[in-house]
Amino acid sequence: MTVYQAVRQFSVQADEERESTDDESNPLGRAGIWTKTHTIWYKPVREEEEGNKDTVGGKRGRAQSAPTKTSPRNARKHDELWHDGVCPAVGNPLETYMISIPPDGITFEDPSLDVILLLRVLHAISRYWYYLYNNAVCKEIIPTNELINSKLTAKANRQLQDPLVIMTGNIPTWLTELGRTCPFFFPFDTRQMLFYVTAFDRDRAMQRLLDTNPEINQSDSQDSRVAPRLDRKKRTVNREELLKQAESVMQDLGSSRAMLEIQYENEVGTGLGPTLEFYALVSQELQRADLGLWRGDEVSLSHPKGIQEGTKYVHNPRGLFPVPFGRNTKPAYVAKVKMKLRFLGKFLAKAIMDFRLLDLPLGLSFYKWMLRQENSLCSHDLFNIDPVVAKSICHLEDIIKQKKKLEQDRSQSKECLQQALESLNMNGCSVEELGLDFTLPGYANVELKKGGKDAVVTIHNLEDYLRLVVYWTLNEGVSKQFESFRDGFESVFPLHHLQYFYPEELDQLLCGSKSEAWDVKTLMECCRPDHGYNHDSRAVKFLFEILSSFDGEQQRLFLQFVTGSPRLPVGGFRSLNPPLTIVRKTFESTENPDDFLPSVMTCVNYLKLPDYSSIDIMREKLLIAAREGQQSFHLS
Repeated sequence: MTVYQAVRQFSVQADEERESTDDESNPLGRAGIWTKTHTIWYKPVREEEEGNKDTVGGKRGRAQSAPTKTSPRNARKHDELWHDGVCPAVGNPLETYMISIPPDGITFEDPSLDVILLLRVLHAISRYWYYLYNNAVCKEIIPTNELINSKLTAKANRQLQDPLVIMTGNIPTWLTELGRTCPFFFPFDTRQMLFYVTAFDRDRAMQRLLDTNPEINQSDSQDSRVAPRLDRKKRTVNREELLKQAESVMQDLGSSRAMLEIQYENEVGTGLGPTLEFYALVSQELQRADLGLWRGDEVSLSHPKGIQEGTKYVHNPRGLFPVPFGRNTKPAYVAKVKMKLRFLGKFLAKAIMDFRLLDLPLGLSFYKWMLRQENSLCSHDLFNIDPVVAKSICHLEDIIKQKKKLEQDRSQSKECLQQALESLNMNGCSVEELGLDFTLPGYANVELKKGGKDAVVTIHNLEDYLRLVVYWTLNEGVSKQFESFRDGFESVFPLHHLQYFYPEELDQLLCGSKSEAWDVKTLMECCRPDHGYNHDSRAVKFLFEILSSFDGEQQRLFLQFVTGSPRLPVGGFRSLNPPLTIVRKTFESTENPDDFLPSVMTCVNYLKLPDYSSIDIMREKLLIAAREGQQSFHLS
């Protein structure tokens, strides 16, 4: 909190002055605040209080969270799980919304509050209705973007695009509270800016504002008051030991308030391009199969280079989720994985803090854990981790439904009921013939309860088995990994600041825009020809036509070549800053442009393109340059 904020919030004002202050029309407050003398009382902050700060700041910029302690009640639950196979009940997220009073996160008073709370309840019903039914389709009734309020969004944007509001930290209470408790009122980009304003220091928030609104920078170029003063710290790393060196860098600078910049040994390139590539390459290294972190299939890269050759990576079409631990997993392996997950947490938080994009396809269930929604994970979420297992679970749950229906039929004798139960089958096989025991499917070393390897699944204990499979897959088997991940993340900034977002939106926050087709019209609007080219130049038209025909893998190659990152920010080319600039690559009169490859300046998204004689030659040269020009930054 700044001195100005403290005066605004705690200094004694007359009631009529307090009521008439309009934060939006007069962000600097009434004149009286500047003419009175305000007495300030202060005292030293104790270490434990300092460790619980909510914002990144101070000398080290750390925001430590208190260590998690297991209560006796939780310990008893764990014993019940292991000895008796009793799982905690799945939490229903609807319960936190079905209340008639404002939640703890809303403190402001307004005539519209009743309507806001009603919309909050309706949105929750639309979003979580399927928790009320078994095997229902997990789909919103009303898409969240249908509830965006244009007037509230316009009002919020006026606040968040005012440099004086950002620099004074004078964000109105209603905006931050609505952003956390009713995020559906605002589009993603508004909440993203609100997140940066409230989670980090003012200089970082101001830098984010200037990056997303370059016109502010131009109009206030002479005004030093709006110029952010961000320290930058450079580190040089070796490509051959990238993951190991990344861990060292994050250990030293992960919690630092300074912006991290990366340079590679024996390469002259520095700045934005190498730094973006560092985050992309480390993202890839974290997917290595030999680390044993993730569920999924082992694959090789389509165009490996350098240390990637001969290396297997984990691929999961539904997104990455940790491999489960059993109660008997070796402590050395557990410690190794936890160390990697702690590094991952710090790496993700630093990327968010420095506005860097990752190339790490995490799963939806992973993001729910990040937002502390793990208690509401249920069998629906298995489809986002292992669709094959999830489908089998669905079939077995159908058998449970049939079993309950038979048991509710009072007209049958015990003998007939027993015979009917034994006839229940899955694809012609009875439950006993499936050969299942109380171990996790695909992980025979992970017992679902004590002695699980020797416990056979029958029609009578099938329901307990299914409940345990879901709980161990989504909660118990991965809780240690996520505990370490959260520790690493919160050493940079607190996770609760991510409450502005839904789980499915965290992928956009971390990894930018999803892959989509590029059309010529958008490219013409967003890319800037210069220095020898204009929009009517033949080479520029060739380029746009080629880019619009690229598939997903070719798009990634091109973006990695030109920007250093294989992903575009949210908003695509429109949000790329600086915009992609295409300039003419010049040669001597005796040289043929068709003999040369294009080159780039990744720090400013600058493509130096020869004026090729045909579109086919340009396509060939572009793809060669994109494939061969990876992982190297030299003078062009």
